Amino acid sequence: MRDDRDTALDEVYLRTVLRVNLTTSLLHFGLFVLVILGGPLVFWLFPSLSTTYIWSLPLPWFYLGLAGFPMLVIIAWRYLRDVEEDEDDFSDLVDLP
Repeated sequence: MRDDRDTALDEVYLRTVLRVNLTTSLLHFGLFVLVILGGPLVFWLFPSLSTTYIWSLPLPWFYLGLAGFPMLVIIAWRYLRDVEEDEDDFSDLVDLP
């Protein structure tokens, strides 16, 4: 049987997991924005980089195709992994007798 103390404790746990998820989301969103805006900003600030070639690819294309996109996939994978770990920790904490 659950009483008011359990309900209040559940609310504290819920607020905690929501705060952790928000922090994780904002951190990964910041990394996402850095990757998305960082490349174009660098190429705008240093136009000579646009004429640089790596393996016969212009540097902006190299960044978009071979560096930027994989970084976004890694950020997304890491975000899912972090959130799942946080939720597993929370569910382990709630399942305690």
